[in-house]
Amino acid sequence: MTRFKWLAAVLALGMLAAACGRDDDDDAAAPETTAAAPETTAAAPETTTAPAPGGDTTTTGAEATTTAAPADPCDGVALEATEIGVSEDTITILVMADVGSPLAPGLFQGSIDGVKAWAEYTNANGGLACRQVEVVEADSQLNPTETTNGYLKACDEALAMVGSTALFVTEVVDATTCPDQAGEPTGIPDIAERAVSAAHQCAPTTFSMSGIGGSCPFAGNAPRDYTLNMGFHQYMQELAGEPLHGVVLIPADLPSTIESTMPTAQLLTEMGVTLDGRFGVSGRADQATYAPYVLTMAQAESNYAVTISNDQSMIKWRNEALVQGVDVPYWTCSLACYTEAFLEAGEIVEGTYLWMSFLPFEEADTNEELGHYVDTVDEPVSWGAGAWSAGALLKQVVDDIVAADGPNAITRSAVLEGLRATETFDANGWFGTLDFVNRVPSGCFVVLQAQGGEFVRVHPEERGTLDCEADNLASLEGYDSAAEFVN
Repeated sequence: MTRFKWLAAVLALGMLAAACGRDDDDDAAAPETTAAAPETTAAAPETTTAPAPGGDTTTTGAEATTTAAPADPCDGVALEATEIGVSEDTITILVMADVGSPLAPGLFQGSIDGVKAWAEYTNANGGLACRQVEVVEADSQLNPTETTNGYLKACDEALAMVGSTALFVTEVVDATTCPDQAGEPTGIPDIAERAVSAAHQCAPTTFSMSGIGGSCPFAGNAPRDYTLNMGFHQYMQELAGEPLHGVVLIPADLPSTIESTMPTAQLLTEMGVTLDGRFGVSGRADQATYAPYVLTMAQAESNYAVTISNDQSMIKWRNEALVQGVDVPYWTCSLACYTEAFLEAGEIVEGTYLWMSFLPFEEADTNEELGHYVDTVDEPVSWGAGAWSAGALLKQVVDDIVAADGPNAITRSAVLEGLRATETFDANGWFGTLDFVNRVPSGCFVVLQAQGGEFVRVHPEERGTLDCEADNLASLEGYDSAAEFVN
C-alpha cells in the first residue's frame, strides 16, 4: 500500500463511523461475552443464498419450505433513458478522489479502484436496474477548483456520485441544485466514501459511508451537537483496569480535521480519561516534532497514547518514544493505521491497538460482501472498502425502486428519496448499520492489534463479529471545536 503524505492525516476521521450488525433482514446471532472485556458482541448478519431459477427447497431447522423463483424485472420491459446517466442499456456513475496532486500522488486511488471493482462485480452478476454500470472518474487533486469541476462533471454525465473521497469540498451548491433531466434543481445523489467538512456532511444530497457525527444544519463556525462512537476507548479503559491518562494528537493540517476530531478528545475527558497533553500535529511533521509529546508522557508517566492522525504519525511517535526510552502500555490509533505501510514498520509499532469500522480484510471468509471486495479488487484498502460499500448502498436503493416501480423508474429524485428513507444499511453485514433517516452514526467496532507483522483481532474474540453495545455512542452538546482548539 502507498505511504501517504501529510494530508492523509484526515483518514483519522474514520473514527466518526463504526460498524453495527444489521437486524432488519437477517437473524442476529446470539450475543457473546469476550474474556478481554465484558461488552456484549453482536455477530455480523448471516448471508442467505437466493433460490436458483425455477425455485428451490431450503431447510431451516427441522422445517423445509419451497420458494418460488422471483420474477425477472427485466423480462418484457422496453428499457428507456429515464435520467441523466441512465440510458436504455447503461447507468453511469462518477467517483471523485484526490489522486493527482504532487503533494500526495495517488492518495485516494483506493476509492476509485473500489468503485470500479464494485461495478465490475455488479455487471458480472446481472447489472443494475437491468443495465450495465459505467464508471466515470474525476480527479479532485486536493484542489477546491478541481473538486467543483468534479461536481459539474457528475451533474452533466452521471446518475449519482459513488464512493468519492475528496477533502476540499467547501461549496456544495453545485451538488445540491444540480438540474435533472427534466430541468428541475433536484441535486445529484452523493454517496461519499467520507465527508470531511461540515458543509459536505450537512448537504441534503450527501450520504457518507463514514457516518456524520455532528448535527445539521450547520452554518459557519458555531457550536454543534455530536454523537460519536467511543466504544473503543471504553474497551481500552476496561482492558487497562486502571485510570487512563495520556496524550492525544489532533490532525491540525485542515480546519475540517480539527473540527471533526476535537470532539473525540473532549469526550475522552468526559468519560474519565485524563489528558496529560493535547497537541495539534501536521501530517508533514518529522520525527523531531514528536519529542515534546514524548517528553510530556515521560514526565506524566502516561499510560495512554492516542493519535487521531495517520499511520506515519504513529510510526514517528513510537520511534521518538524508543529514542527517549519511554514505554507507554497502550498505544492506540484509528482506522488510518490499518495499512500495509504501518505493519512494515515492524517492531516499532508492535502492540499498537486500532479500531475498525467494518470487518477486517483478514476475515473475508466470514461475509460474502467482504469476500467479493477482496476477490475483485487488486489491492484492498480501507477507503476502497468504503467506496465499494457506497456502491452497495446505491444497489440497495435502486433494487428497491425496481421492485416497486420497475427498471424505468430510475431517476435522481427517486434515488435521493430512497437514500433519505434508508434507516438501516450495513453493506450486507460487512459494515455496521447506518441510519440515514435520523442521521445517526453506527455504534459498533472491532479492535485489532499489530502483532508479529499482522493485524490480529482482539475484541470481540469471535471472527466476523462486531461490538454493538448501545452505550458505545456518546453525546456532546453545544461544542465549538474551532474555539476549543488551542495548540
